[in-house]
Parts: sequence; C-alpha cells; structure tokens
Amino acid sequence: MKPHKWAKEIKAWADGAEIEMYKGLNDDIWDDAPNPNWNNSSLKYRIKPQPKEPQYLYAYMYKDGLVSFLKETRMCWDGTKYIGKIKLEVDDD
Repeated sequence: MKPHKWAKEIKAWADGAEIEMYKGLNDDIWDDAPNPNWNNSSLKYRIKPQPKEPQYLYAYMYKDGLVSFLKETRMCWDGTKYIGKIKLEVDDD
C-alpha cells in the first residue's frame, strides 16, 4: 500500500508540529494551517520550519593581550573567561 501524499506532515502534525500550506504556483509565501485538509489536492503542505539557534564566536583575551575566538564558552586553562561574543549570520542562499 502506498503511503498518503502527506504522511510525513500528518504524523508530525499529530505529534504537535505546526503545519503550513501554500495555494499558489511557487513556494514563496506559506500560511499557517491549524486545521489542514489533507484530502484537498490543490493545496501544498509542509512542516513549519523552526528558526535556527543563533551561532556565536566567543572572544577571549589572555594575560599577554592575545585575543582568540572560540565557538563555545569555557574556562581556559589559565582561568581566562570570555570577554564578549560575536553573533554569526549565515545566508541560506
């Protein structure tokens, strides 16, 4: 038996995921679909993308004035702590 066209989306929706629908010809604009009509073949559905967690570089300045950047916060072996952070932006293109 062939699975339903939207089987993955139906299962995610049943587990509490938010679903979006698009009625047009391209994938530019999606709207929330709190009550999807899974049998309407003119609609397209997707699991609503979740925002990505922001990524940071953490700046550390050592006693000798040297600065380094790491992707995680941690205490350095000599007790140096981070002095600031830089938010990274990534293009999805």
